[in-house]
Amino acid sequence: MRDLLLKIGNVLELKNLEKFDDEQLSNLILQHITKRLILEKSLFQLSEDFSCGAELSIRIMSSINRIIDRIYTEKDIYSFISYCFDEFIKLLPAENISFMEKHPEWNWLILKVASGKIKLKDFKSKLFNINNTLAGEVFKEGNFIYIPDITKDKKYNSKLSTLVSIRSVLAVPVKIQNKIIGVINFSHPEVNAFDEFCIFFFVSMVQLFSAIITLFKLYHENSTFNEQLQKEVNRKTLELQKINKKLYKASITDSLTGIYNRRFFFQRLEEEYARTLRYGNNFCLILFDLDNLKKINDTFGHPEGDRLIKLFAKILKTNKRKEDIAARIGGDEFGCIFIGASLEGAKKTAERIKEELKKRYKKAPVSVSGALCCIGKGELFKFYKNYKDFFKELDKGLFKAKKIRDTIEIIETK
Repeated sequence: MRDLLLKIGNVLELKNLEKFDDEQLSNLILQHITKRLILEKSLFQLSEDFSCGAELSIRIMSSINRIIDRIYTEKDIYSFISYCFDEFIKLLPAENISFMEKHPEWNWLILKVASGKIKLKDFKSKLFNINNTLAGEVFKEGNFIYIPDITKDKKYNSKLSTLVSIRSVLAVPVKIQNKIIGVINFSHPEVNAFDEFCIFFFVSMVQLFSAIITLFKLYHENSTFNEQLQKEVNRKTLELQKINKKLYKASITDSLTGIYNRRFFFQRLEEEYARTLRYGNNFCLILFDLDNLKKINDTFGHPEGDRLIKLFAKILKTNKRKEDIAARIGGDEFGCIFIGASLEGAKKTAERIKEELKKRYKKAPVSVSGALCCIGKGELFKFYKNYKDFFKELDKGLFKAKKIRDTIEIIETK
């Protein structure tokens, strides 16, 4: 029994095992395994949270299409803005959205639209001095300002609102043709309610909003489209398309490494698996796991761990072809889909990636474990129930490789 416990302890890289009796050794192993399970659960939750963010961006793009259609039926601009905000409030993690417009003559901002739990009637005043208010500072400087807790920031005057408790505020300038026309405020009753991902979406939505308002004004100022109007509409539509592409790219990209994320990886894996079943096309799937990431984090700190993750992602990008897919699917886990690759070719690529990481990371010894399987025409093929079963089989191989470390496990589809 003690020999078995010692072997397990060595695999888990536990130190000074000989000084423990059997009961102490057993408890030590159980504690280590429990900590590892907690870490893996946390990483899984992180990937699930990001997947939710990706789904949110797709829903936002659908909402934008409905708003564009509304341009041609709504006549009053403030009713149109109110409709836009009602759409946004269903999707964004903000409980309140308001729009302030520059007074045509005075140095004041006028509150024109408020949507969510806070309404126009909740404000004691609808006029805000540009020189001594949060929105005024955003209007003058032309940059967004985020206040995670308004009770600790003098820029925000809480006396201007009565019925709704507000703690977090993000104010973003509205620009049309490089001219600031007003400010949009996003607010929430919780402290620090908006993270970096939320703020990115909010600022992108305001950019979209600016382009949409331009389209609205152009359309209603010119009931009959002339050539000049048509060119402007086309230009603004192109801007919308570019920003939509930017949002879509953000929804499928891992924010730390710049390669694809978990959601897009499984989407492409499902597509390639279906294509293989139908047409017999080859593809190889490789899973990688950084063996030493926890040790690097513990020794040098998480910023250095992030640097190791980004370096490995860069190595994956340089070793894949244009049509291949490289993605980060967990904290220290990566996946690569090599389209049309052979088993021998995929083996060489996996070994090359493994060795390149050792050469390029100099701060401490590092290694990577992996698992590889190829299916399709020219390879022995096992009909798994679906792509998820295929991935699970490979994930088991990766688990074996991680026990050995610094090795690539080959899964034979016999």
